[in-house]
Amino acid sequence: MFQYQSSEKYNNCFDNKFCSNVQIPSLPLKGPKSFDQILRYIHKSIEDEANAADFYRRLLKEAPNKLHCEFIQHAYEDELEHLQIFTKLYQYYTDCDPNYCVAPVTLPCYKEALMMALIGELNTVEAYRNVQLSTMDQVIIDTFYMIMVDEQGHATMFSTLYNSIPCK
Repeated sequence: MFQYQSSEKYNNCFDNKFCSNVQIPSLPLKGPKSFDQILRYIHKSIEDEANAADFYRRLLKEAPNKLHCEFIQHAYEDELEHLQIFTKLYQYYTDCDPNYCVAPVTLPCYKEALMMALIGELNTVEAYRNVQLSTMDQVIIDTFYMIMVDEQGHATMFSTLYNSIPCK
């Protein structure tokens, strides 16, 4: 049976409130961003969600079967919901409607489009995590967290779809 052998160096660590050998990070973890920077992140998120919804709406027309339709439809509907949430968040902080344009991306072949969607979702997860870690505003943290979790789910779905298509 394995027995834990403590090291002299850590013996008193748990007796103290803070250990001298442990660095406690300061908050926010990614450093504080100015209110204007956070507003720019929210506005960029609005644009990104609108572009993703447009991309998925067009990708849905290329779906080869029911599973693909269901997954893409789910992601599409989530992106529209995220667009509404970020728009409300922007309006909450600015009392203004956001101005943005959808920039349609040319759809490559279906399998390449799935990979683009997967990469886009993974990049979005990382961006939303960074916003959360750049502020102490709980409304912003919670909003970006909730949507980040959806985006991670989309990445899983697009990975599944991509891997279900045979290589040529």
